[in-house]
Amino acid sequence: MANPKKIKINSSQSSQRIDKFLASFRGEKSRAGWQKMIKGGNVLINNKKAEADYILKENDEVEILSVSQPPPAPPYLRRGESEIPNVLDIKIIYEDDDVIVINKPAGVLAQVAVSSQSPAVSDFLVKHFPEIKKVGEDEQRFGIVHRLDKDTSGVMIVAKNNQSFEFLKNQFKNRQTEKTYLALVYGKVNPKEGIINLKIGRSKKNPQMQIVINNRKSAQGGKENIKSREAVTFYKTIKEYENYTLLEVRPKTGRMHQIRVHLKALGFPVVGDKKYFYRKYRDSKPQLDRQFLHAQSLEITLPNNMRTNFKSELPENLNDFLNKINSAK
Repeated sequence: MANPKKIKINSSQSSQRIDKFLASFRGEKSRAGWQKMIKGGNVLINNKKAEADYILKENDEVEILSVSQPPPAPPYLRRGESEIPNVLDIKIIYEDDDVIVINKPAGVLAQVAVSSQSPAVSDFLVKHFPEIKKVGEDEQRFGIVHRLDKDTSGVMIVAKNNQSFEFLKNQFKNRQTEKTYLALVYGKVNPKEGIINLKIGRSKKNPQMQIVINNRKSAQGGKENIKSREAVTFYKTIKEYENYTLLEVRPKTGRMHQIRVHLKALGFPVVGDKKYFYRKYRDSKPQLDRQFLHAQSLEITLPNNMRTNFKSELPENLNDFLNKINSAK
């Protein structure tokens, strides 16, 4: 077939952007034309909607849908009511006519993922606030204006109407919020406080991971052609343990996995992080079954123009871990 609708990526086709690959492999459209197809949800990679900057890997399966063939329904629509995980235990910290502030537990996604049956905040929102389906730009996010990683707990704010969604979204975009996290890391952090100002970009080897980008290395064949974005993180030491340091962390930008990537780059990965770690810490005792990263507070202006600071106590399992390492001295 001259123009196959399903393409299995081989080793020679990997390590390039999907839009660039399609423009070369399927010459009936320009790169911009393929970007439009991708944005419209008409290109799938491994049965999931593609992103134009996705870097292909060997054995990926690319499927091209016809324009008349609708893309798959959003994940929440593919779940039957009985399939929605039970997330009734999410605590509401605050609620008014415009917003909901929740205390997200670890192990809960912010929004439903096609590749996962894990519970999500969006499941909770659909069950308890059905009208929120109409809020926001993304039919899968339901008013969610910022996200926490699956294994990060703490404060999240959600808009209940579109006017509030825009109001809150602009504050995050313009860096008018103050987010404070607690992170326990391996080792004795030195200096005890500082600013991490390192650009972050998506890894070519594993597009699900972020890496620190140093563009000056590109001349030596290092990390060239990787799109990077500014990322700034403030930290200060709260308490030192024998082999650990408890940090207060304030990200000034909101890049994916920013705190975890920055702290690893500093040489002090987050305890329990299964993605960004050093091998020498893999078998450290005691073990923690989640990452020690907690969104302790969020200071933000509400749509009623009240500047408010919402707080979340450190979860019991993280407190227990601190007690264990404290008693081990």
